Amino acid sequence: MTFNNLQSKSYQSAVVLNAKSGHYSTVGDKVFLSYRREDKIYVAPVVEFLKKNGVKLYIDYLDDSLEDDNTKVAEQLRTRVGNCKKFISLATPNSSKSKWMPWELGLGDRIVNYENVAVLPLTTNEDRWGDQEYGAIYGRIEGYRYYSLNYESWYVVYPSGEKVSLLEWINR
Repeated sequence: MTFNNLQSKSYQSAVVLNAKSGHYSTVGDKVFLSYRREDKIYVAPVVEFLKKNGVKLYIDYLDDSLEDDNTKVAEQLRTRVGNCKKFISLATPNSSKSKWMPWELGLGDRIVNYENVAVLPLTTNEDRWGDQEYGAIYGRIEGYRYYSLNYESWYVVYPSGEKVSLLEWINR
């Protein structure tokens, strides 16, 4: 997915996220969404894309219970990842500057298992992704019609070449 795709007409209807809109829950979450705080502006369209088919998400900036103390935040995030069945890392060129994203990704790998972790690369060039080493280790979410919000044209592609529809991956 490219930054331009996020600004396409399909994504312009993305709603502003807030706890009342049902995008967040601490219990029974299905997908933990990891992102760099500086990329928060790109989270809403990605959430809209995922929510289109009823995916429940955990997004930390909607979690008022997170404390300011890093030790407590780490403990709380372990619990939140443990409440999720899937883990998606929204990877942008800014992700390499994040102190928390690699740690969260390691949690996802350990807690929800390797097959349940995927990277959604958000780039300036859809033909090139390799900004982070972990981009080649985990499944990568790819769309074959990037402008489409339908799951039918989106897949998780593993380094082995195995390809699973995004909807099937989420529901596994």
